[in-house]
Amino acid sequence: VQGRGFIAVAVVIFAALAPSSWALARDPLWETLPWDARLGVRWFEARAEAGDPAAAARLGRLYEEGVGTTADSDKAMGWYRQAAEAGDAASAFRLALLLQARAADSDHAEAAKWYALAAADEPAAAFNLALMIENGDGVDPDPERAAALYEQAYAGGVEKGALNRALLALRDWPEPDRVTAAQWLMRAEDSAIPEAGPLLAELLAAMTDAEVAAARAAYATGDRPISGNGAP
Repeated sequence: VQGRGFIAVAVVIFAALAPSSWALARDPLWETLPWDARLGVRWFEARAEAGDPAAAARLGRLYEEGVGTTADSDKAMGWYRQAAEAGDAASAFRLALLLQARAADSDHAEAAKWYALAAADEPAAAFNLALMIENGDGVDPDPERAAALYEQAYAGGVEKGALNRALLALRDWPEPDRVTAAQWLMRAEDSAIPEAGPLLAELLAAMTDAEVAAARAAYATGDRPISGNGAP
């Protein structure tokens, strides 16, 4: 089937007078830290335990990166989860990333859940979730949902979403859709995705004149192309 070959290419400064010796003993990295990192873990823990989701989110990052404390991914995930449950999309995204980095299927399933909660506000979460759904990683495969998420990610600024959307269109679901693939490869090429140009040239050479015209028209107008290789 024509098109199958294309899918193979796939984060209050409290000022006080202090002896000059204190400043000399200070870690040189101190001056590069944002003000909130200088407050210390204990300050944020007190705020987070009092129910401040922003403090919980910051604690997650401090523990994840080992700023002002020893890096601890389990503690980072615990604080990210608290912030995410309070509606912080960025924390949901960071939590999902940490979960996905683990090997267990149950962690990947939970990662997909948090990506889904973050996707509306975090385009990268939409992209990562699309990958998981396309590949059945922790969730059931769903090409149509993956396609919609790739488009959402691209609209949010994740340019690689266009390339992945094109490659997905060339899969057998139920058959390759060359018109859709070509339109998205044109967008990927506009975004300077390296793989897009050669793939587009190869695909256009395999398409009929009617298919090429349909793809170019859809690309020019920004419309979703007619499914089924351009057939009305």
